[in-house]
Amino acid sequence: MAIVDPGPTSCLATLELGLNGLGIRFADVTHILLTHVHLDHAGVTGTLVRRHPHLEVLVHERGAPHLVDPARLVGSATRLWGDQMQALWGEVAPVPAANVIALDLQPIHAGGRTFDVAYTPGHASHHVSFFDRSSGVAFVGDVAGIRIKGDDVRPPTPPPDIDVELWARSAARIEA
Repeated sequence: MAIVDPGPTSCLATLELGLNGLGIRFADVTHILLTHVHLDHAGVTGTLVRRHPHLEVLVHERGAPHLVDPARLVGSATRLWGDQMQALWGEVAPVPAANVIALDLQPIHAGGRTFDVAYTPGHASHHVSFFDRSSGVAFVGDVAGIRIKGDDVRPPTPPPDIDVELWARSAARIEA
């Protein structure tokens, strides 16, 4: 079984309850696939690997160092979120390098499925998307935008590596 973008540690209990409701335990999960390493998508990864050391984490090569040593990522987020860090994201634990697999953008086999991997920068320079041809489901992280309320979809534009031109190309690639 594979999980894509497990979220922040502050939501771990909710994630676990949801999985358990589907009859899935973390012990059944073998892979974590990350579209990118921002805390809302990948913040819990180190905590999960610490609890379940069998997990393999697949991420773009530019994101891999930030999983192994999240200090820069946490520092950048702290500048934005300040004293709200713990409430928003919870612990951001490092992932042992031995558990991290840098993607080479070739199809991957994870959790009993095969995923095509596409480099989809714009939101982040290390952003990738995963496509499961067998189900027709694409996991596109933040490239497709975010919807907070209603039907209003907006692009999340975090500093420092937003690139609108690359983002437009990535969105076109996903649409194709």
